Amino acid sequence: MRSVLLWIAVAVCSLGSVAAVIRSDGFGKPRDTEAAISFLGKRIDSIKGFHVCLDGTLPGYHLDRGFGSGANRWIIHLEGGGCCNSHSSCVYRKTTRRGSSRFMEKALNFTGILSNKPQENPDFFHWNRIMLRYCNGASFAWDSQDEGSQLFYRGQRIWQVAMEEFMSLGMQKADQALLSGCSAGGSALR
Repeated sequence: MRSVLLWIAVAVCSLGSVAAVIRSDGFGKPRDTEAAISFLGKRIDSIKGFHVCLDGTLPGYHLDRGFGSGANRWIIHLEGGGCCNSHSSCVYRKTTRRGSSRFMEKALNFTGILSNKPQENPDFFHWNRIMLRYCNGASFAWDSQDEGSQLFYRGQRIWQVAMEEFMSLGMQKADQALLSGCSAGGSALR
């Protein structure tokens, strides 16, 4: 099972990833729509610093709802983006979308395994598709902080709160679920 998930993570990296809902362009062809960003924690009470990005902002995700036979099926893709491996690289990273939700795109068009187009993504186009944004700098791991430079390493807590939120959005009734990731997101699958 673990090797299958790692293979999927590699396949996702080569396909690219990002989300949308099927709509008609007026000629009956599906077109992409943008999946807006939502912020983890708005639905769940938390203390300051509990599940935050490197800079202390709330982490985000993009969701495109499934339909038809995919309404109770879920795919969660963990965004990649390398790691910060020194104090100075983490301080810099918190000024980018990889360390702060302030700099994340407000909406994404999903492609590859997250696409809503049957011809591009025949197996999962109608599933609930989520991109969990990556902003902790450590592959969704760690649970600590650096008081002096206000760096929060809360990847483990981000993951826990994300799962709680996705369950509350309907994933607890899932018939099938798939976890994928790319780069640092793929490393989190281990």
